[in-house]
Amino acid sequence: MKKKPYFKIENIFVGEDYTPLIIPEIGINHNGSLTKSFKLIEAAKNANSKIVKFQCHILEKEMIKTDIKPGNSNRKIWDIIKKAQLSYAEEKLVKKYCDKNKIVFISTP
Repeated sequence: MKKKPYFKIENIFVGEDYTPLIIPEIGINHNGSLTKSFKLIEAAKNANSKIVKFQCHILEKEMIKTDIKPGNSNRKIWDIIKKAQLSYAEEKLVKKYCDKNKIVFISTP
């Protein structure tokens, strides 16, 4: 008998007696491109992922404009995030695309 799952994301159970759940982190790797977002979702689906994770950024509400550059870039963090954020309408399209492709969309702020 299977042990009770620890939790559930939509119809996917997570727990000791369940298949390990690997969630590809798309994050901001789409660089603000819907086309690239869709391709990354397709790649995750082709790798048999059940979920993809994005990051939602509303730059002006989450950061103070800064000239700080992360250690792995010559670009300012502000400019990186500004270029990589999707609009609310675009995020809705990403969610719709995930639904169409039967993969769960999650996002962190």
